[in-house]
Amino acid sequence: MEKEQYDKLMEAASKNAYMSIAVNGDGSPVRGNFVPWERTTSAFNMRTPVVTLSVSDLQDEQIMAALRSCDLAGCYLFTALSDYSFLSDFTGLWDLFILHGENIRDLSFLRSMSELFMFYLEDATLPDLRPLVDCCNASKSFAGKCLGFYRCRVEDTSALSDVNCILSELLVWPVSGDTRERWKTTRKPGVFKFYEQQKQE
Repeated sequence: MEKEQYDKLMEAASKNAYMSIAVNGDGSPVRGNFVPWERTTSAFNMRTPVVTLSVSDLQDEQIMAALRSCDLAGCYLFTALSDYSFLSDFTGLWDLFILHGENIRDLSFLRSMSELFMFYLEDATLPDLRPLVDCCNASKSFAGKCLGFYRCRVEDTSALSDVNCILSELLVWPVSGDTRERWKTTRKPGVFKFYEQQKQE
């Protein structure tokens, strides 16, 4: 973690301040991010990372204790991790954005995130969406939920039939063999996009 980033984190921790972080391989500061959401109002809810951590920082107890002293609202992961369980400590997250999620095999780390209303995930292989749906249904936030899945293999999507919260956006970039029908929800999202793969000529 760069010294400037470390100093920002420690200052925020001393004030129990709101914080948004990025995590990448080397801790070099992340200044921005792409926006996957369709609606401008959804995009406005994303946070710009204030502090960037390296993967190794996640094993540093002093850094993680400082982070737990902050009110973490946004977390943007730009590199693959071997373990995502640390996320369960941050129950106040609003926005969780995960690139390179190929090591994710379940979403149990979401269960305690009662404020979460924006979730974007790439390349994961999941048995089901039950932890995410339960998290959304139990959410204390009144904001419509934005859910995005890019090339995720999900064996069972039936939990979507139990969604009883407001879905603002449900965006799916499917893997081969996936179908639009598998992603139908009981409550119709404000925006539902299933990005059909283009056939190669």
